[in-house]
Amino acid sequence: MLVTMLGIAGLTIVAVFDKSVVMFVSVAAIAIIVYLFRRARMRDKVIGIIAAGLGGSIGGAIVLTFYQHAGVVGAGAAGDSGGFFMSAILVGAINAATIIVVILTTEVALRIIGRNSE
Repeated sequence: MLVTMLGIAGLTIVAVFDKSVVMFVSVAAIAIIVYLFRRARMRDKVIGIIAAGLGGSIGGAIVLTFYQHAGVVGAGAAGDSGGFFMSAILVGAINAATIIVVILTTEVALRIIGRNSE
């Protein structure tokens, strides 16, 4: 759990430096799911992380688009082509994949350490 939360903290730092609201919302959704599913089976964790990553990024993109069309923030990437939403899906998928790799690597390392200590 500690290593996973450190990975999430790293992604949060990247989101803040990139000034990416979509990435930040995606990482926040993944952090909530990781905490809520901390005792769940690995399959359920992976499904939850993927859903949270994609859902958070798409939700963040939708809210950001509403703000841009309302004139609250400067008009940026929100256009008619849908490229903004495709990049949001990509950001969510990359965030989810990163955390899943961190979780799986930690699980494998713990099993190897446990086997070597016996």
